[in-house]
Amino acid sequence: MTKEEKATKFNLNKLNHQWRNIMREAKSKELKKDIEILSQTFERVVDRKDSVIKSLAKDLQEAEEQYSMALRSHLQNVDYLIGKGEYVGAPSYPPSQLPQWSIHKNHLTCYCPPMG
Repeated sequence: MTKEEKATKFNLNKLNHQWRNIMREAKSKELKKDIEILSQTFERVVDRKDSVIKSLAKDLQEAEEQYSMALRSHLQNVDYLIGKGEYVGAPSYPPSQLPQWSIHKNHLTCYCPPMG
């Protein structure tokens, strides 16, 4: 190879190396911008999901409170019906129209006379 060919090859390699560095820097800036956008999007999604979780936790707590109230009311009604407790505000029925409860071998059965 001649001296000129060697110098041309060297300069071409040098230009390719510099061009690759320029392209790497441009791509690096582009990727950093994309990462920043993705990071912001991720934070918004996390915040939204956190808000949904908090809302669902609040709904669950309210549902549990409603369940407790319904269970307490149900147990009061059952106590009244089997004659163990007093139920304030219960309608007064003649004894012939009250349900007849019986307990037989741990089974609770009820006969409700027709209303009339």
